[in-house]
Amino acid sequence: MSESTRKLAAIVFTDIVGFTRLTANDQQKASDLLDLQRAELKPLVDDNGGKWVKEMGDGLILTFDTITSAVQCCLSIQEKAKEIEDLSLRIGIHLGEILEREGDIIGDDVNIASRIEPFSAPGGIAISNKVNDALVREKEYETKYLGKPKLKGVGQEVKVYCITSHGLPETKMSQVSAKLEKGTPKWYFALPALLVIGIAAYLFIPSARSVVSVAIMYMEIRGDEADEYLQAITEDLIFDLASAVPGRLKVSEAATVRKYKETDLEVAELAKRMGVQYIFKSSLQPSGDGYNLRCRLVEASTGIDKLLNKWFIESKNLQSIVSVLAENIIAGLDITLEGELRKVEYDPEAYELYLKAKDIYAKSDDQEKDMIAIDMMKDAIVIDDKLIAAHLKLGQMYYDNAEYKEAEKLYMRSLKKSKQLEDNTNIAESLRKQGQLFRKQRQFDLALEKFNESLSISTVMNDKNSMAKIMNSIAILYYKTERLEDALEYWLQAFNIAKEFDDKLKISKYVNNIGIWYWKDADYSRAIEYYEQSLAIKEELGDTRNYGKTLNNLGEVYYDMGDFANAIGQFDKSIDIKEKLNDNAGLNATLLNLGQAQLYNTDFDSALVNFKRSLKISNMFKVSYQIAYRHEGIGTAYFNLANYDSAAYYFEKADNIYLGDPINRLSTLSWLAITYMKKGQKREARDHINIFDELIEKNDPKSDDIISLYWNMYQVYRSLGDPKSGKNYLENSYLEIRSRSKNIKNKEDRNKYLSVKLHQDIIDAWNM
Repeated sequence: MSESTRKLAAIVFTDIVGFTRLTANDQQKASDLLDLQRAELKPLVDDNGGKWVKEMGDGLILTFDTITSAVQCCLSIQEKAKEIEDLSLRIGIHLGEILEREGDIIGDDVNIASRIEPFSAPGGIAISNKVNDALVREKEYETKYLGKPKLKGVGQEVKVYCITSHGLPETKMSQVSAKLEKGTPKWYFALPALLVIGIAAYLFIPSARSVVSVAIMYMEIRGDEADEYLQAITEDLIFDLASAVPGRLKVSEAATVRKYKETDLEVAELAKRMGVQYIFKSSLQPSGDGYNLRCRLVEASTGIDKLLNKWFIESKNLQSIVSVLAENIIAGLDITLEGELRKVEYDPEAYELYLKAKDIYAKSDDQEKDMIAIDMMKDAIVIDDKLIAAHLKLGQMYYDNAEYKEAEKLYMRSLKKSKQLEDNTNIAESLRKQGQLFRKQRQFDLALEKFNESLSISTVMNDKNSMAKIMNSIAILYYKTERLEDALEYWLQAFNIAKEFDDKLKISKYVNNIGIWYWKDADYSRAIEYYEQSLAIKEELGDTRNYGKTLNNLGEVYYDMGDFANAIGQFDKSIDIKEKLNDNAGLNATLLNLGQAQLYNTDFDSALVNFKRSLKISNMFKVSYQIAYRHEGIGTAYFNLANYDSAAYYFEKADNIYLGDPINRLSTLSWLAITYMKKGQKREARDHINIFDELIEKNDPKSDDIISLYWNMYQVYRSLGDPKSGKNYLENSYLEIRSRSKNIKNKEDRNKYLSVKLHQDIIDAWNM
């Protein structure tokens, strides 16, 4: 028995398109084609140092020692195939470990290579992410991402690309018939088509209006100020009603309704901004030992009252308000219930404490009031632990105050109690809250587990409001963990639900998130399209706060593609809105972005002003890394203004904050080194170079800083007369620019990125 050899190899699978049909029509012609394939292609394999492993029917298995030789050979094969009648080939390439035995090869990576081949267009070449990673730094190759399918019999995650340079055809995913694992969504292959068409077109496809939509406005309390806590009943009504008629009723979320709590807008305008068909209003007025309850349900398009009613509610029976109003709203909307609304009797004292605690917490502006609300909510739970809403709200209070262990305990208790009561709605909500908590703590596997459990329950209930909310949470998690294709899948599913419900607020949110996805994928032009669509909807709805956020996002896209003038314009508009809203956190972030864009646009004086404005706000928040980053920005502005003393002062302040953070410190050390060289203080420059070199051996720099960081060090070494050491840093900055530019999908965007002065300086220096 011959010995087995294990080695790393580039594995190639080929297949003749239409060979089965050719065999059925003319067996001799098919046989002759195989002979011709062998005669014409084997010399090409030999010339490129490859191994002709075997023929499998009409297919070939080849191996190569390097990716470059494999790709070059496959390009030659496709060129040769053009000359041969009926020889149209699909080719797949993967890099992996093989076991050579008795003239054959086996292993998991061989199976992967065979699964990649069907993703090739006729006459094209499909490759795995491992092959793509090796080609990305090569100027001559262009590739396109196709997706991350669940390949049959393959346990590991594989991303698939196709080579689009060298005259090769691009894969059309709708024409791919690859072997996939069961459970792969049928719409997977339609996804690229949807993205090509664009959601803009999809937005104008009429949605099914079998879904009824309503906004439950905050209850008006016509009594003393002491009774205002009763407004909190509204949020319970929204929650219960949203899950009462799953799949058929869209209820605006409490956060949305809260924005219009004090509004004087007419019903029609209010409904337009909230994207609903009906507006529900109610009032509560003290009377004797109870309250007079009145309500009105208005059809926005006609102004006609679908419901007018009034009741007397005893003080000890406040919780009945929710069920009374829910039943009447459902009746007024002519929706038939399957069964009855679930009713759980709570202790009246517990429910009142719960409402008061919610009201105090909502109005709180300091830690002392927060603690009063927390203690009251605890008391409500002690009196009646069936009050699941109190468990969930107390958990949220702890979450807001960064007491994550206490929050987790509450969510666990709410889950346990919900299961005891067979309350599926609150089981799903408890699990969702747990998922958010774990995501906040970067326990991503646990978070995903809880989100998926929650989604399963909501799906069984057909509670689409909840499903969309959870899908968005999962998408954010995937985005944070760089699983970008998975993030897009879930955002699209959430978008589809929002479209079904004609929920314009949600549509604008998810379109914005899809824009973020495209931004992350370096498809800047398409990202801009989606952001602009989101802005159009937000403007229509009067959603000013989120309009300002999306303007900032749009500015960041322009910044990344090197269009600094447009970036500055978007940041300026975003700042105007955030100033009017007193949104200091948002203002802080956008001022920083504006300053950075102005730096690249050589408006150093303006950059300095905005960095200092941002620093002032950061000092209020007392977040050390924010303060350090603003100090570094100020230092950079002073450096470009040739005020090296001030630059050194601010770089040193940033560096002192970063002392325990070697990754962030690399940037400040590079700036300090070049600043001291400019000041003629070579010894101080050397000191910072030595620290930099020591840290860079053990730590990778932040991706945001890497280009300027390496460029700084190149200039420092060049000034010290050590071009050899400097060339290494120059090469790193140059390769990073080339790598990033190759990932930019649009050619015009790519050229704009490469035309940025810093990038041009680096490219010119490399080419000298």
